[in-house]
Amino acid sequence: MKQSVKFKAQNIHCENCARTIKNALKDDFGEIEVDVASGVVSLSLDPRDEAKFKEEMDDLGFSVAEKLA
Repeated sequence: MKQSVKFKAQNIHCENCARTIKNALKDDFGEIEVDVASGVVSLSLDPRDEAKFKEEMDDLGFSVAEKLA
């Protein structure tokens, strides 16, 4: 069951960074919101897919620093 989650990610500096994340991961994870100013990535995610999401973010160069409450 998907839950709304937020992650603080590193290296998000501009709208191009946000676009890269959205375009690369939308097929696997659906709609993704990226707040460039805070570096927060929001999406609906099945908890079983959390490790995969973090790995794919890392592969893109945007390491997940922490999961936000």
